[in-house]
Amino acid sequence: MYIHWTHHYLPKVFGILSFIANPIFIYLIVTEHKSSSIGKYRFLLLFFAIFDMTYSTVELLAPVGIHGTGSAFVVCLTDGPFYGRSSVRIGQIAVSIRCGCISLSYGILIIHFIYRYIALFFPKLVSQIFQPSGMLCIFIFFIIHGIVWSTICELFLYADEEMRDYIKEAFKKDYGVDSYDIAFLGALYMEGSDSVKRRSWAGILILTGISTYAVSLYIVLGYKIMQKLRNNPALSVNTQNMHRQLFRALSVQTFIPICISFSPCMVAWYGPVLGLELGMWNNYLGVIALSAFPFMDPLAIVFLLPGYRNRVLRIVPKPQISIATIVTKSWNRGYTTVTFLQRQH
Repeated sequence: MYIHWTHHYLPKVFGILSFIANPIFIYLIVTEHKSSSIGKYRFLLLFFAIFDMTYSTVELLAPVGIHGTGSAFVVCLTDGPFYGRSSVRIGQIAVSIRCGCISLSYGILIIHFIYRYIALFFPKLVSQIFQPSGMLCIFIFFIIHGIVWSTICELFLYADEEMRDYIKEAFKKDYGVDSYDIAFLGALYMEGSDSVKRRSWAGILILTGISTYAVSLYIVLGYKIMQKLRNNPALSVNTQNMHRQLFRALSVQTFIPICISFSPCMVAWYGPVLGLELGMWNNYLGVIALSAFPFMDPLAIVFLLPGYRNRVLRIVPKPQISIATIVTKSWNRGYTTVTFLQRQH
């Protein structure tokens, strides 16, 4: 199902770039000096990099398109090994998993915010986070986000005959495909049967709640972290600078999914409700933006943390030059000369 060259190629380009940027990021983390102020936080950064590559893999295997027509929202499979009428059911599961990656990106950012909060407010608990039990809890918390999102898609937004008939004319006109030949998820808000409308609204509202809960946590924890950094004389200057650098990187990491995950989803979900005939336009912005996340994420960290940025750019900090002042005083006392040496650092 061909939509446009930008939609066809740019997500693939971003996927390839993700497999270049993230291994470089992993190399920087693994080869970092053990005395680095980042400490065990590097394990969470490694987790982030591995997730980014997993996200890109799913994106390449299950590329999607987004369409809005009438009072319906549709996200469909456009290419890949699961595309085609013979594998519509498997393709729908692939689309659900692909959509679940959005929630996984929310979950992993929440984990980073919670870690920064604990590191500032309860530093004695940091060591427990990286114990086997702590890492297991982190993984379970993370994976639940994806499972819940994908399950909601399967239970409430699945494609049935009514939805396929509703979008059939639009897909034949815009893409030249039969709606019965493609795997998709969708919501029909106003012009369908009561059962379809009820499950569509239920699914979208639950997904909206998950997205809102994640963004709200970013804001609340971020505000508390900023307040703590401003009013914490107990922290040394070096420690404060380290926390500020990491929080700045985390803030940019959060800004990226809000702009390229949360916002496109809200526009796609509620555009039909507001009467906006978006058609295929979400493919030029929303889909491409969603695919850019795993590539932009490691770049944000590398170029906002001076230690990583300097290594990538091969900038070696210049050593401080100590200034020496030599004062020589001589008195002729017979055959004796006395010399004094004074140094300033």
